[in-house]
Amino acid sequence: MAKDIAKSAGPRKFKQADEKVKHVERKVKEGDAKHKQGAGIYKWGNRKESVDQKEPFRKLMDQGARKAKLELTETRKRKRKLHYEIEKEVISVWEKTRVRDIEKDERAKLISQCLKKMKGKMPEMALNHIVSRAMQNCVKYCTPGERKAVFEELRPHCLSLAKDKYAHHIVIKMLDIADKAQLQQMLSLLHGNVVALLRHPYASPVVEYAYTISNAAQKLELLSEFYSPEFRLFKGLNTPGKGRLAEFFASEPAVKKRSVLQHMSLALQPILEKGIVDHSIIHRAIVEYLSVSKKSMIAEIVQQLSGGLLARMLHTRDGAKIGVTCVMLGNKKERKKIIKGMKGYVAKIAQDDHGYMVLVAILDVVDDTKLVTKIIIKELIKDLNNLALHKFGRLVLLHLLAPRVRRYFPADVLALLEFSSSTVDDKDFAEEDEAMDEVMKTPADTSAGSKKSRSKKSPAKKAKTEGGAEPMDEDKDEGDADGSTGVSKKDPSLRRSELLSKSGLAKDLAETCRANAKEMLQSQWGSEVIYEVAMGGVNGELWQTIPGAILSLHKEIADLATIENQDDEDVHIMEQYFSSPTLRRLILNSTPPPAGVEGLSFSAVFWSVALKTKCKRWAQGHR
Repeated sequence: MAKDIAKSAGPRKFKQADEKVKHVERKVKEGDAKHKQGAGIYKWGNRKESVDQKEPFRKLMDQGARKAKLELTETRKRKRKLHYEIEKEVISVWEKTRVRDIEKDERAKLISQCLKKMKGKMPEMALNHIVSRAMQNCVKYCTPGERKAVFEELRPHCLSLAKDKYAHHIVIKMLDIADKAQLQQMLSLLHGNVVALLRHPYASPVVEYAYTISNAAQKLELLSEFYSPEFRLFKGLNTPGKGRLAEFFASEPAVKKRSVLQHMSLALQPILEKGIVDHSIIHRAIVEYLSVSKKSMIAEIVQQLSGGLLARMLHTRDGAKIGVTCVMLGNKKERKKIIKGMKGYVAKIAQDDHGYMVLVAILDVVDDTKLVTKIIIKELIKDLNNLALHKFGRLVLLHLLAPRVRRYFPADVLALLEFSSSTVDDKDFAEEDEAMDEVMKTPADTSAGSKKSRSKKSPAKKAKTEGGAEPMDEDKDEGDADGSTGVSKKDPSLRRSELLSKSGLAKDLAETCRANAKEMLQSQWGSEVIYEVAMGGVNGELWQTIPGAILSLHKEIADLATIENQDDEDVHIMEQYFSSPTLRRLILNSTPPPAGVEGLSFSAVFWSVALKTKCKRWAQGHR
């Protein structure tokens, strides 16, 4: 465009044309600058310079406004908080006591100052999130006399403090440092409020801690509030041998059982609906409820707990019992929810002191092996080495290799797997209903009922006499539509084969044992796993699927026996405390491979590789 203007201008007007060209080029450059930088920045460039010049004045104005805002906030806090100035002083003194290298005398002096400032105002000041921490620190390091004074001042307010977000921590601290007399006083405050406090998100940890540190009699008193308001007053409740509901009901009238179960159901339902299932006292109450309930009542609890709630209960012994009961008596849908609720936590549950029992129950009864493989077995394979060396994790693997062997599994765990459905028969409840009706009847009703009973049969007996089908009882338990309620239809050996071999667990486990043979042989728990794998599992399951891996493991173990010690700290596997008995068991129980598998027995391999021409040396050893 600029060149066209220059050509049309002619020689006389060259200067004018040249000026026009420059003007056009300048406009084009300005347009490009606007396009790249944005019209706003270009337009307000001068304003930006003025803003930069006023920046120091703005900073001064901001500092003044900030200072005024802080003063306004302080004024509002003084009006809103009754002891605001004292709280500030206490916090400043508490900060000095938190120094690591502070002397004991200096800290005791500062703590005494804090307690003097808070005296008479502790219940109100404990609601502050920082003062609550300072108060806990003071209770921890103060003298016994000062601690007793704090206890006496806070004890009447413990129920209200237990429900506060911050103050409930000081109540737990008081329980922690209380002596026997003070603990009994604290427990007396909880009586009559245990169930209500357990429904509160902040107060429930207080009740749980009180239950944890109590003795057996005190635990029973706290637990009895789930039964009924009158139950703890029954004569003989605390006598020896009557710590469980089933034992208590054995010598009590059947009428009491119905009222207690109704009260327990009303007490437990809100707690389960809120999802507060982490506490051991709740687990104990549910176990007691299940021990005296009929199957239809248990089915309601199983339905509520199936899913993520159950996975949060497996850290206690009673919680694991509840989990095993839910797995054993749940239907197909409920078992599926339970397994899916464990997704991502299988390895952690397997290594828990009690949670492993639930995984063992799942491997023992769940027929849906595809689901178990997808969630349970898949996560076990990712952490096989750690599980094989763990005290409880190895039991999950051993249950597939050597199911229900008393050498590995405790007797109570085997009893739980054998008969977890220790429930009351519905016939007992029918007898209780009849007893209840007899109690509630008047003399006139009794005489009229006796005449009717002579002339008229019950519907069930009448139908049975006439050859018809019995009428359906409302309390009678029926199998689920999928026919899997509390029952495992699949053959145990077939289920075990699908979980162990088809899932790939056997192959990975044999490879893990071969790669870590020395570590596992010298481990108290890993030696049991490598022994069962080397023996081929129950009924020779591994010999049928991975014979090559088993023979390779035999060769690896024999090769380890030929390696001499590298230093004084290293112990030979034939002399080590755990590996030596394991090798002995392998040799004594060694059998030739099954038909169709080419190879030698473990004893033959070990003789030819490790012992031949070396018997004199090892015969002189103590192992």
